[in-house]
Amino acid sequence: MNRQGCTGLLVVLAVVAAAFPTYGIEKFMPRQGGDTELWRIVKDPVRRDWASYHIRNCWSSDGRYLAYEHYLPYRRYNQSRPEIRIQDFQQGKTVRIERAYDPRWANHRNWLFYIQWPAGDEGLHREIVWWDMERDRKVRLGVLATSLGTTDYRDEWLYANGVTLRDGRALGGGRMPIRPNPVPEALRVSGQLEANPFFPKVYTRVSNIFIGFRPTRVMFDPDGSHVAIASPCLQQCHQSWSGGGKYYLFGNQPMRGRLWNEPFPSNQHFLTNTRCGDICRCGKSDRWIAGSGCIGGLQVADLRSGDGRTYLRFALSYLQASPAFDYSYSSGLHDCDAKGSPDGTKICFVSNYDLKDGPITVISMAASRQTGPGLHVESTDGFPEQGRLACMNEVIGYSSKTKTTFLGLTRGMYGTTSNRMRRANAKVRDYLIEYPSDLRPGRPITMFEYRVIPKDLRKPDLVAPRFRGDNFGDRNSPLLWQRQTDVYVAVVRKPDRPWLRLGKGGVELIPGENHWETFGYHVLRDDEHVTREPVRPGATLRLPEAGAYTAIAVEYSALESLPSAVLRLPAGATLRAHKDKPEDFVWSSERWLIEGRPADAGKARVAREAVREIVHRYDGVIHREWYETGSIVRRHDLNHEGKATRRLWYESGRLARREHHESEGPMVTRELFDADGFVTEAIEYRKGALVNHWWYVKGTPVKLVTPRGRHHSASPKGGGTYMKQGHRWVKVE
Repeated sequence: MNRQGCTGLLVVLAVVAAAFPTYGIEKFMPRQGGDTELWRIVKDPVRRDWASYHIRNCWSSDGRYLAYEHYLPYRRYNQSRPEIRIQDFQQGKTVRIERAYDPRWANHRNWLFYIQWPAGDEGLHREIVWWDMERDRKVRLGVLATSLGTTDYRDEWLYANGVTLRDGRALGGGRMPIRPNPVPEALRVSGQLEANPFFPKVYTRVSNIFIGFRPTRVMFDPDGSHVAIASPCLQQCHQSWSGGGKYYLFGNQPMRGRLWNEPFPSNQHFLTNTRCGDICRCGKSDRWIAGSGCIGGLQVADLRSGDGRTYLRFALSYLQASPAFDYSYSSGLHDCDAKGSPDGTKICFVSNYDLKDGPITVISMAASRQTGPGLHVESTDGFPEQGRLACMNEVIGYSSKTKTTFLGLTRGMYGTTSNRMRRANAKVRDYLIEYPSDLRPGRPITMFEYRVIPKDLRKPDLVAPRFRGDNFGDRNSPLLWQRQTDVYVAVVRKPDRPWLRLGKGGVELIPGENHWETFGYHVLRDDEHVTREPVRPGATLRLPEAGAYTAIAVEYSALESLPSAVLRLPAGATLRAHKDKPEDFVWSSERWLIEGRPADAGKARVAREAVREIVHRYDGVIHREWYETGSIVRRHDLNHEGKATRRLWYESGRLARREHHESEGPMVTRELFDADGFVTEAIEYRKGALVNHWWYVKGTPVKLVTPRGRHHSASPKGGGTYMKQGHRWVKVE
């Protein structure tokens, strides 16, 4: 997705949120239901607010700050003037950086990099600025660029495109040391330049055109050497690094990934039972992955168990078009682009529908002669007695409603069509069963009024220049005034609980497993707060009395964990809050069972049959393994309900088969392995039906079977059987 064009001038900061009457965090539960709280960071229907592409990290290293771009009125063809806005969750204020774009956080420090336009400069190249927020120091690097990549895994180098030195020498893609007056180095490659956050690898996109085994993305060492294929066009999809850098991720399917240091050809592993569109980082521990799209649900998956869930049923972010003109232009204008915070507790995304106040319902059944005319939905509550609806691309008017049906339909308003209608040029009728592609059970229905800018806010400079010429005749269409994206944060889990233990020097407060975002801790005695302000990591606190003590982790965002396990003290003591866990402390331990009874590890390893369980201090049993005479034969990775969502089988101690199952049991994926550890077959199912069946030889795809009606980037000519023939990928039947 291309960034909308930009112009700008100087860095100007404004920090009082009250200066922006339409801005400020709103916390609410979405009308579409569920148990995930949403925070609306900005509410502005006329301006596009965007927290970067799905591969980019919008969160600072400690989760205190969230950076996003705010687009001002258009000036040139499809281009507008952005500014960067930074939400400071600790101080509850918004910082503005005017005439700037491409905010990029360092991986391990609160450093922000961005591109700044000097006053009066209308050229393509702009200056790179480094803002060290830890010291509140800004450094103009004296290097010009058109766009930024990321920092490398050590935060020593910054990648950029269109790099030009002050003397006019152009380097193209390059990297520069992060210090004042850097001397950039040219790279052989350019493009996205997305560095692995923890390991020495960088990747970039090189092609979106399907040409079999040619690369769609390549990976290379930080200095640009050792260029290798990250993925061929056969595996084309949305791709990203995982937050902890262990995996190179693949979306648009059940979440997959290959190890960061294994370029193609190599194993492309199924990681979870959860499908997604865009695949995104979530946290810095490789524990979670986020997924996003536009209209449908937003997902988060747990790699420990292979289980995942949809935390928001519908993202509802899309633009509507007519055959006369594609108002949506590209999905880049409304993609959700989700990214998780450092501890994976929160996920930032964007949507152009009002998720707080906009009504929503879902089609319950198709109209027919048996069910009667109209649009049958789960409920019409929240919708007016008459009005306009939006279902996918189509705008539908209705003149009345019952509790579960919209009646008196006017199909295809403003020239909009359903996908099936557009392809077939079908006649619009009140009976919707004729158009199952869009108007089918399960599709979301929203209110069109919440998809357009209110009339009193419409101004000429809000219309993209491509719509302004005399050759554009649809000036009265409300599709010209569709809402822009707002920034949201979803709270998908609580922070990890800390642990209290009594040591030689007093009470030790040990941070939770993930504690990048932890600002401090509240300490409670007999459920009453001992602390008024959180105890900072590294600090000490005097506990003057005996009692039952617990601790609660507090993020910069003020999000709190559940209380720790209780520590009972017979007398007062001194508490020390560790910055990291001590070396002698572990969160999980093993226990062995023989015939269901606890057993010594030595005896269990030689028993005819034994079970090894991995037990977490808070979560209980998270892995269960079966052994026969000391050799592992089977393993289950358990979700929070104790259900085996990932199941593995072994032969002579090596992995032979791996499956991911839904929480209730149906299989989602199956992989078979050879004696050398290579995947030989990978099969994907949906609701029990085959979706794709791949065969591999040493990491190279050699065959694919896709059922009729299914689509995959590797089956461009429709369902059937495809095979590798030399360097070609050919449909054979």
